[in-house]
This record gives sequence, C-alpha cells and structure tokens, in this order.
Amino acid sequence: MAEQLAAIKGKFIMSINDTPEIREAFAAFILDEVRSPYTFGRQASEQKARELIISNADAPAGLL
Repeated sequence: MAEQLAAIKGKFIMSINDTPEIREAFAAFILDEVRSPYTFGRQASEQKARELIISNADAPAGLL
C-alpha cells in the first residue's frame, strides 16, 4: 500500500492503527500520532487508542 500511495499524483490522508510495522512501512510519509478514547461493545475504556494519521502533505496548523 505504501508503494501505491507513493505513486499517486495527488495528496492523501489516511488513518491506521499505530504499530511499529506500520511506522516502518510508511516512514517515507508524514506521520502524526493521535490518541483518542474508544469503546468496546458499550463500555468506555480508560485506555486511549493509538492511531497514525499518514499523509504526503503538511496539514494546515491545528487540523490534526
């Protein structure tokens, strides 16, 4: 997928689980870590989900 995204002519933004393998595969792009609360079933968790926002273009200030 990283190779396909590197070949596109336009801009992209993608959200995906934050893992060491994902960080390695998409290291050539701009990575922004986001932590957000999540629920499992109907119960809220105290843990924060770790997501990566991956892009090939800088986001405007305050967007991420």
